[in-house]
Amino acid sequence: MLEVIQLTKHFTQGLLKKKTTYAVQAVSFQLPPGKTLGIMGTSGSGKSTVARLIAGLIRPTAGQIVYQGTVLTGLSAAELRPFRRKLQLVCQHPGLALDPRQTIADALIEPLYVHKLIRSRSQALSKLDKLLHITQLSPDVLTKYPWQISGGQAQRIVIARALGLEPEVLIADEPTAMLDISVQAQILTLLKGIQQQTGLSLILISHDPDVIKACADHMVNMVNGKIAAAGLPSKILTQSGNLFSLRQAMLNQSNGGIQ
Repeated sequence: MLEVIQLTKHFTQGLLKKKTTYAVQAVSFQLPPGKTLGIMGTSGSGKSTVARLIAGLIRPTAGQIVYQGTVLTGLSAAELRPFRRKLQLVCQHPGLALDPRQTIADALIEPLYVHKLIRSRSQALSKLDKLLHITQLSPDVLTKYPWQISGGQAQRIVIARALGLEPEVLIADEPTAMLDISVQAQILTLLKGIQQQTGLSLILISHDPDVIKACADHMVNMVNGKIAAAGLPSKILTQSGNLFSLRQAMLNQSNGGIQ
């Protein structure tokens, strides 16, 4: 379904004295239909940059992103638009992804109108009911503003907003990083349940080996913008001795790059 081939992203800063940061370097992997790929790495390993590249938010320096047989890299903004609806990103900080001036209902409805998935109020209300049901949210949240809801509710709302566009690939960037332990488990269970109901493919990005081990069918471990290891989570994590040793090894190796 989705294939990333030698994906590379460099950022250049400065006017007189230019400095280049090698954020992602020759990253390759495949995501089969209905499966979960875990991308693990410490802060600065490049995993979030990979997410933004796949979602079409930034352009790669080199390499290809192939979705359903179509090479997305090189397409114009207009040509890329229908594919972006199918590749939805759930950002790391859900509170920052919501406009504080919009009610939750408006935040959920706006993308549906933009992509012309609804044309009437009755269609909007029907869609909202379905999104609330699948993300296990109460209807009273619709009249609230982002600053009036909890972190767990905000995460469910941004997941609901992404699902409203009927994606085939959901990219969840550190979906539990900003949440309490008990809420983390709820969000992971929710994502697995949504995947079972809809059959979508999931890219789960996390710095936590426990999250990857619990959810991913296959994983890649990124260090300094490169893939340091790839394979079954049980094999990769076992090779590291234990989860604590893997965390420590990743911290020892990570000494550059951007997240």
